[in-house]
Amino acid sequence: MLSALENIMAEPLSEDFLSNVCSIVKILGHPARIQIIERLETGEANVTELQEITGLSQPVTSQHLRLMRDKRILAARRDGNAILYSIADPVTLNILYCLRKTRDQRA
Repeated sequence: MLSALENIMAEPLSEDFLSNVCSIVKILGHPARIQIIERLETGEANVTELQEITGLSQPVTSQHLRLMRDKRILAARRDGNAILYSIADPVTLNILYCLRKTRDQRA
């Protein structure tokens, strides 16, 4: 009898799913973008808050945010003069979870 994990592992991944996940993984292939996702995991933030976390300039941080927003990884909403960013695609959080799990297993 197969365990639940073995059942999940036995199911082939659909082409649509693989395409979506590969697109997200490609975008997350930069440390600053992972840092941004880690911060947004706890709630919305504006570009200044995210800039402080990454240590990058405001224009460079904005470029990273724009790229992730264009790929629908992040959502943005206006609050007065500020734009607040949040995670739009839950797959992103699953990828972050897998990264942490892998880190913990290697320790």
